[in-house]
Amino acid sequence: MSDNSIDWDEEFADDPDYQALSSEERQRILRVMEKMLDMGMAGVYGEEDANAPDSDFPCKNYLNQCQAKCCTFIFALTKHEVNRGIVQYNQQKPFFIARDAGGYCPHLDRQSFQCNIYYDRPLRCRQYDCRSDNNVWPEGLPAIKLPKND
Repeated sequence: MSDNSIDWDEEFADDPDYQALSSEERQRILRVMEKMLDMGMAGVYGEEDANAPDSDFPCKNYLNQCQAKCCTFIFALTKHEVNRGIVQYNQQKPFFIARDAGGYCPHLDRQSFQCNIYYDRPLRCRQYDCRSDNNVWPEGLPAIKLPKND
């Protein structure tokens, strides 16, 4: 996931055609792509692996520390997610997930940090594991005390 902008070099890291371009050619293509997105002439879909397992990270145990930082990340929805019509996307930059005025996903209840579409949330959200993400935990994952099961 990307925090505030897309790292196109990372997105195209395994694309030999992109890698063969000079730095100047890459920058020009990326400027044109971004302009097309801004003008609504293009859309970007995510390519998540629908067969990959959901993350087993216990998010609810860490929400007080992270304040749902992952719900501020910008990413493209899959074509299936867009077509289902449940997840809101950014109308100005199709088909990236929408953001509210505070920069959070509009499906997040900001009081409880619970997802209002949890069972229909995007694959990227289902599969994301923040344990080693420096954007969420710049000082490393904090140790927490889990409640005892009686």
